[in-house]
Amino acid sequence: MRLRIQIETDCIPILYRHRVVSFIKEALKKSNGSYKEFLYQSKITKPFTFNLVLPKERTVNKTSIKIDDNFTIEDIVFNIKSGCLTLYISSLDREFINCLCKGIKRLRFFDFSWNDSMLVDGKKILWKVRNVTVFPDKVIKENSAVFKTNSPMIIEDQDDRPVLFNEDSFEECLNEIANRILKARHIKGSGLSQPLRFEPIDMRKQVVKHTLKDFRDKTGKPIMYLTGNSGMFKLLGDPYDLNILYKIGIGNRTGQGFGMIELIS
Repeated sequence: MRLRIQIETDCIPILYRHRVVSFIKEALKKSNGSYKEFLYQSKITKPFTFNLVLPKERTVNKTSIKIDDNFTIEDIVFNIKSGCLTLYISSLDREFINCLCKGIKRLRFFDFSWNDSMLVDGKKILWKVRNVTVFPDKVIKENSAVFKTNSPMIIEDQDDRPVLFNEDSFEECLNEIANRILKARHIKGSGLSQPLRFEPIDMRKQVVKHTLKDFRDKTGKPIMYLTGNSGMFKLLGDPYDLNILYKIGIGNRTGQGFGMIELIS
């Protein structure tokens, strides 16, 4: 299932994914605190992914972004002239979707700038939830499907090195990640029924700026640069597995807004 949430706001900095995660956590806490603790008490695979879409009517400028008390940077901010941000969230877990939907409706407003962090030009950003819509996923019935990425896929090897779609080790790393994720009890409970085959159609490299508190504390740097894969591709495998990956996303960091895909055919 998928959620579409329309959000009113004046602007959004290029570093936003960690605050979307906080938005999701806050909504889950509003509706079902125990379920929120289950998802975030440990580093379990999150049964969802998301993608934030900006309206066409926007301007771009470079300005001051206060990430936290330790880091203030100059970077891209999107100013919203009219329309809304549209946040898409996809999950295979009906309980997650139900809890999130209820929580977002109760939340109504969300402080994107929390505790004097994520300020733009010294000003706080407020999100106002306009509406929430639930809609079903398409169903994959064959052993192959064509997808496009809504957010970049992060594929990394065992040394945390990014792997690109045109590297020889890409398919092997993709299978290792997918197999490990599907083994999680709350995802499938067993690995891939058959190996995945990846066929690029129109793919490209995409570098994304991201930030997390743990990363900043560990490295003393404000921003991490993640190398991802974006575009259109064919994926071959067991239909049941393909449906799961379609719903929860592909690759690493899906719970941070990476690897969300759209079924084309």
